[in-house]
Amino acid sequence: MKYIRFIPYLVLFITIQLIQLMLNVVFLPFEFNIEIFLIFLVLFGSLFDSEKIIFPIFLTGIFYDLFFSTNFVGVYSSLYIFILLFVSYANDKFTKSYFQKALIFFLSYLMYNFLNLIEYYSTFFTFNSILNFSISFLIFISLEKLINR
Repeated sequence: MKYIRFIPYLVLFITIQLIQLMLNVVFLPFEFNIEIFLIFLVLFGSLFDSEKIIFPIFLTGIFYDLFFSTNFVGVYSSLYIFILLFVSYANDKFTKSYFQKALIFFLSYLMYNFLNLIEYYSTFFTFNSILNFSISFLIFISLEKLINR
């Protein structure tokens, strides 16, 4: 009975992840990625109580590993939980200036793309990666301001 309250979060996270995958397929020829799921992970980790959503995040990672990843099952779920806990801890310990938000988001972006960083190390810090980070951070700041109003 207590797991029923996780279903809306699970549906939301899987839907966001599917939207991100579809958008990235559309922008694939341009080598441009919109990291919508990362934005929502950082938003949920910084604004809400992260203990409530760890189980749906875990199941979302398992869903991604089963259907869209070539890695072992559990790699992305542990990565998502680690990012969520890192963002929650960093927001509790530090003040909330734009520089620190950018630093937390940048470190989360690096963790989120850790597997790509290992595989494509020579091309990771190209103009496209900096552009992807900048646009994702601007979307994050906009959504955060919208939620805080």
